[in-house]
Amino acid sequence: MVFLVPLILIISSIFIIDHFYFSKENEVVKEQKQIGQKDIKQDKQKYLENILNQK
Repeated sequence: MVFLVPLILIISSIFIIDHFYFSKENEVVKEQKQIGQKDIKQDKQKYLENILNQK
């Protein structure tokens, strides 16, 4: 029983640290995707403007 308490604490701390690490990493990925989507929208708009200007 004495060994179970530290073992449970160690395992739970690993999960908590892992959760915080990956939550920060996911925020960075979300920001990069949003920037990419903005770039795609701008590229589409420029493409359509170029097509309209050619005619």
